[in-house]
Amino acid sequence: MRKFKLHIIYEDKWFVVIEKPSGLLSVRNNSEHEENAWHLVREYVKQKNPKEDAYVCHRLDQFTSGILLFAKDEKIQHTLRDNWNDFVLDRRYVAVTEKIPTVRKAEIRSYLTENSAMFVYSTRNREIGKLAVTRFKIVAENQNMAMLDVQILTGRKNQIRVHLSEHGWPIAGDRKYGAKTSPENRLMLHNNRLVIIHPVTHEQLIFESPIPYSFKKYFKDYFQNDSSGSN
Repeated sequence: MRKFKLHIIYEDKWFVVIEKPSGLLSVRNNSEHEENAWHLVREYVKQKNPKEDAYVCHRLDQFTSGILLFAKDEKIQHTLRDNWNDFVLDRRYVAVTEKIPTVRKAEIRSYLTENSAMFVYSTRNREIGKLAVTRFKIVAENQNMAMLDVQILTGRKNQIRVHLSEHGWPIAGDRKYGAKTSPENRLMLHNNRLVIIHPVTHEQLIFESPIPYSFKKYFKDYFQNDSSGSN
């Protein structure tokens, strides 16, 4: 039985852009039976045109929600993935941390690597680590938690989660990287903005996804009378 519905926010001859819910895998893992966004998009594309297919351009962690882009053409996928920093102008997330950062805004830079247990961490060894750059600023806070506007300048695995955790500000719900609380029984990280240059038409495309209400409700002084956004 299908658990997730496909929420398309943009489509043209070359791309399908969806809003991925928390809990849905971006692509298939070792389990053939677990739903994933790629399978849902591929099924949708082929129903419209059996000659077309869906190709993954980037990924979100399973319990991260937000904007996810798929190409309908393999050449377009390779063009975008091989030249990601040339086409992607802005990529932003909303993160709710279970502790308030000690600075209002900052840029975090480190070299990330991964161990055999698939745990990502910063290393001083630049030969094994890949540079990751994360910028953030606080946009709302309560007595214990903060909502951050996060911009990533690189797209490393678990980048935001690791950078915030290593500074003592783990994302709420992120047990893997040190969170003690999970108020919404999910990772409170949402990809809310993606700006790209279309590799075919060369126009600038801006994709936005509302901040989930399940995030905003903890900051009522900042989002008064606002119940919009996904859950």
